[in-house]
Amino acid sequence: MRLTTPAGLVTRAVLAAAISGLVLAGSLAIVAVIAVAGGMILSAYGSDLLAFVQITPPRILWPIVWSLCALGATSLFVRAIVRIIQTERAAFLERTTPLSETTMAEMSYIDSSVERLSRQVGIATPTVRIASTATPLAYTTSRPDSPIVSASRDEAPIIVLSTGLIETLSQPELSAVLAHEIGHIANDDLRLITVLLVPLIAAETLTEDEGSTSNVFELCGHLLSFIAVIGVGVFSRGRELAADRAAAMMSGEPAALASALEKLDESTTPKPTTDLRDHARSMNAVNVLPTLEPVATGTGLLSTHPSLETRLEQLRSLTRD
Repeated sequence: MRLTTPAGLVTRAVLAAAISGLVLAGSLAIVAVIAVAGGMILSAYGSDLLAFVQITPPRILWPIVWSLCALGATSLFVRAIVRIIQTERAAFLERTTPLSETTMAEMSYIDSSVERLSRQVGIATPTVRIASTATPLAYTTSRPDSPIVSASRDEAPIIVLSTGLIETLSQPELSAVLAHEIGHIANDDLRLITVLLVPLIAAETLTEDEGSTSNVFELCGHLLSFIAVIGVGVFSRGRELAADRAAAMMSGEPAALASALEKLDESTTPKPTTDLRDHARSMNAVNVLPTLEPVATGTGLLSTHPSLETRLEQLRSLTRD
């Protein structure tokens, strides 16, 4: 079930929102239960203390206290998730350099391509930063100090390219990858994927260690994380195909993007490390190749990207058209 038509993309978005909403509600409910349990313990001590000084509070007092504990805990939990995302965005970008400060031969070409492509789709020109790593990477993310879900479409995001990607691709292929990332921006994918990633991070925050199920709350956290990844994948796979189509239309060369995807797929073995996958998740980036899943990508409900063959098939069809 690809659901890649405009109506299909809406269906994917609705389904992903329902799944992610369920996960977020479940995560907040767990936090609320823990907070209420703590409030009940405190109220027991409070009752004893008030009885000692011969004060009899109204019966409604303790349920109010428990409700306030739940409300306060869930509010702090959401704020902590926001802080995690912003901190990890900043940590990733600290290891990058502004394009303008590099001496790369491709600097002028990248700069002019981003400006031209952005003007084509009527968006603010993104800032480009370079990551000094041999692993081919192309990400689009928000600024660390920007709101988690920005209300403004005029706020230009950041495109991160690795030196490995730039060295691997020809100029037409590099332009096609930039068009793919700008397609994500024009389609508002960065903001939408953030909404879906917040429940995932909320669920993962409930688990102290990967694979640990020492208590019922951690078990629920792992289950909710699994469900949240399905929601992200349902949405993301359709948006990747939409960004591929947008890139093909912007560049006018579907074959260039197809060639770039094939080269990048061949050059990303072994796949990026777990640490890199964690950053990709936490900074809510959209990227041209999958970095969230293990080596077997493009298959099953847990994939963030369609299979390479599915993407190439679409680009071949666009080339014929």
